Amino acid sequence: MIADHILTHGLFYAIVVNSYLFIVMVTTSPRIWGYNDYSQAIKDKVPPQTKSEKKIAGLIALPWFIFTLGFPVYSILVLKAKLSGDISWGVAFINLFALFIFATIGDLVILDWLIISKITPKFVIIPGTLKDDYKDFSHHFKGHVKSLIVIIPIFLGLAAIISYL
Repeated sequence: MIADHILTHGLFYAIVVNSYLFIVMVTTSPRIWGYNDYSQAIKDKVPPQTKSEKKIAGLIALPWFIFTLGFPVYSILVLKAKLSGDISWGVAFINLFALFIFATIGDLVILDWLIISKITPKFVIIPGTLKDDYKDFSHHFKGHVKSLIVIIPIFLGLAAIISYL
């Protein structure tokens, strides 16, 4: 039951998180969604984001952040209910970590590596840069490793709180 829960919630979470990001990528300017995610070498070739671009980026990111942070908490609470209100700290942490890994693999492999670094369609290229500027995947990988280092202590604390309440 626990594995089924983690698998179904993890796949759902990854699909929603990455689909939203992909739709934003296709429908808005890469200066809005990609500027902060791209390497310094790319940023050095183009002007900084304008106030308007930053504002739009924040508005677009808000629903994504709410879901990205809210769904894992919801998932643990659902799992806790399935387990008759008793969830161990370890199971709660594994649930959170698995959701994060599912979403990260989707983002890293499909969006960052395949679409941005390998295919590099026009909609990912910031005007003033070249297609070859996007081929270095290491920047994306390092960003995901850094986020993992930050998110693990948060998940440890959240798992402890939910398992002991």
